[in-house]
Amino acid sequence: MKTQKNLSITKPIDILYLILLATFPIALIVGNFIINFYILLFSISFLVNFEENKVIFKDKFFYLIIFFFISLLVNLFFSSNPENSFPRILKMIFVIFFIFEIKRLIQRHESGYMQNVYKSWFLIFLILSVDIIFELSFGYNLIGNTSYMHNRIASFFGDELVAGAFYHGFVLFFLCYLVSICSKDYIIIFSIILVLILSFLIGERSNFIKLFISISIFFSLIIKINYKLKLLTVAAVIIILIFTLNFSEKGYKNKYFDQMKIITTSNGYSKFIKQSQYGAHRDTSMKIFKENIFFGVGVKNFRHESGKKKYKNNEFLQTNKRQSTHPHQIHHEFLSETGLFGYFSFLIFILSSIFLSLKNYLKEKNIYQLSGIIFVITSVLPILPSGSFLSTFTSGIFWLNFSIMISYVKAKS
Repeated sequence: MKTQKNLSITKPIDILYLILLATFPIALIVGNFIINFYILLFSISFLVNFEENKVIFKDKFFYLIIFFFISLLVNLFFSSNPENSFPRILKMIFVIFFIFEIKRLIQRHESGYMQNVYKSWFLIFLILSVDIIFELSFGYNLIGNTSYMHNRIASFFGDELVAGAFYHGFVLFFLCYLVSICSKDYIIIFSIILVLILSFLIGERSNFIKLFISISIFFSLIIKINYKLKLLTVAAVIIILIFTLNFSEKGYKNKYFDQMKIITTSNGYSKFIKQSQYGAHRDTSMKIFKENIFFGVGVKNFRHESGKKKYKNNEFLQTNKRQSTHPHQIHHEFLSETGLFGYFSFLIFILSSIFLSLKNYLKEKNIYQLSGIIFVITSVLPILPSGSFLSTFTSGIFWLNFSIMISYVKAKS
């Protein structure tokens, strides 16, 4: 009874951190400095509330993420450039504090203030959607940003063309809140079709596919309408996208169809990879992995290693563009930078976390937890390109969703 009484009391400082959590999507839009500042503030709150947070020592997720963190520390000793790897690995300490402070806030305020947090995310997502429509209509967004790439949307992100990644990261939270406040099937279906079309028109092919998979899973599990209406919705989406391809500017057709139709030919995927810059990145990452099979070259070192002449491969059309900050695929990133040791450590951590969260979801049926689970799963899909896993923006979205995924699982007292 004492524990229940304590949990019913709202600390004034908690209100501040709930506001910070509610505005975290804005931090993601503003940039890396603000994202890191938010993570630091949540870390401080974790330490201030450490007496309450001691429950983490009974939490399976805590030991899973510590296992993953230790694997990164081990990797540091084998890094080709430890000074480059160290800051990114050190940041994981603050990420761990960030995750479990969010878990504390959610478990303390799950049935109260957290609904205002989700409402805030809903409104921010809605504003971003309006901004995307505005930019599609006029060529610039509500604050005058324009994209430096044809058929890519800048929105509030400016030169960082990551609107599609943000959209993927928050679309299910948007739909969760919509489902909770709206009982009209046609409004929910219209919203799903609209966000799919906007994601498509943002121009980030990989993030559109991930978002499409995410919404498809969510739609099939959560939206309580008859299967005929669901099939009609899917058909409507496909027809609209085909119509958009045929009657929009040539750039969309080239991105989504002309560049991809080679895959339908004999050995099509191999041909596609050998013609694309992503293919050059992946070929380089696998060569780096084969030369450093157990521990890789170290976190954040692909950017230096990939430019070496020995990785040039003329079978790949864009081999001269192989050097990049990361190989643009999460599995290739871990294999090349952390080797088999780091890669299997990551898989153990992430797959175990998903399993435990799914097990809890099947009991509790919390749709916000399901949204986090779906995002985490689609984020680690093989083949599809992705951002650098431990980079500030990508990891900010990932760890927020991961936090939601595990926060509805209570540690055994």
